[in-house]
Amino acid sequence: MASIESILAKAVSDGSIPNAVVFATSGDGSFKYSHATGPATLDPGAPSVTEDTIYLLASSTKIFTSIAALQLVEKGLVTLDEDLSAKLPELAAKKILTAMDKNNGPTFADRTKPITLRQLLTHTSGIPYDVSSELTSSYREYVGKPKTWGATVSERAGWPLMFEPGSKWAYGMGLDWAGKLVEILSGDDLDTYMRGNMFAAVGASDITFWPDRSPDTKARKAALTLRGPGGKLVPFTQPSIVDGATDAFGGHGAFASMRDYIKVLHSILAQDGRLLRPATAELLFAPQLSDELARSLAEFKASPGGQLFIGEFAPGVPLQHGLGGVVFTKSDDGKRARGTLGWGGVCNTYWIIDREADIALAFGTQVIPPGDKAVASVISQVERAVYRLAGKTVKSEV
Repeated sequence: MASIESILAKAVSDGSIPNAVVFATSGDGSFKYSHATGPATLDPGAPSVTEDTIYLLASSTKIFTSIAALQLVEKGLVTLDEDLSAKLPELAAKKILTAMDKNNGPTFADRTKPITLRQLLTHTSGIPYDVSSELTSSYREYVGKPKTWGATVSERAGWPLMFEPGSKWAYGMGLDWAGKLVEILSGDDLDTYMRGNMFAAVGASDITFWPDRSPDTKARKAALTLRGPGGKLVPFTQPSIVDGATDAFGGHGAFASMRDYIKVLHSILAQDGRLLRPATAELLFAPQLSDELARSLAEFKASPGGQLFIGEFAPGVPLQHGLGGVVFTKSDDGKRARGTLGWGGVCNTYWIIDREADIALAFGTQVIPPGDKAVASVISQVERAVYRLAGKTVKSEV
């Protein structure tokens, strides 16, 4: 069987990835692994990435915001199922877009059900990404809103609702609104809150929404790359999803070294209480979707939007959603035992917490588009190699 080092060396050599940093750990720390390889940019003679290289996490940010929101639940500042109208009036004022006509414009309906924190954390609130909804895309074109990212949550998540809250699953900006809720209830901006209440607790100083404010952190950023014509990696020259942001976006705005990212995952795996009480942390993993909503998630996964998910998803493994990410409800072959929690980001960053096998894994690279098949293959190879190295056997249940 190939080693992790050889898998990654080959992947860099054949252009599957520009670079990678991998960290993995068990809950008690008896198993630890890390490796960094590949150039930080595509420039000739570029230095190699290191274990302290800074990656744009994109949607791998979401787990942080879930934890932050649950901390406020623990403090009694909000509940998972209360109506958030009083706390997020701007969000509460949104109507549901039911139809779009090129000549007559949009048709709206009033919302009849409350928007809750549980819905924001599970993508069931009705607030999709533009790419998640043809209706949203048509609305954007009709109102003349450019397909670029605004500076604030209000601007980027300024779409109407796409469905009655709690009635469907659609990947979207609920976590960005959850981040705004954390700011409102805590009185701190999201970066300050997370640094003081989360990252300091686990000894993580290399996680931030504003890497360019520190010359040292800025200098350690890996460059974004694009899968170009013929499958070759080329520099990504368009604005990134965080360019121009003035808000800290809880759904996609953070940067981190994998060395520090794994510290957050480890705290949850170890149930050490530094971030959340064990009973609260359990909610990150506990399936939250009704059978109907789980079917809606499966339908989304089978749609074009679902092709953007990071990593390889075995067709026979049903998906659920906890308050921290996707939950794999059956064991895969050699990786991700039943109940594993995970997610990824648009730059093909990726993470899992597998409590059954006692493994947390963080994978960093910077490749666009999301769901890149070459990167997904590398991730699967690395996952299985990590499980083998840790002496963990996972037998497929499909």
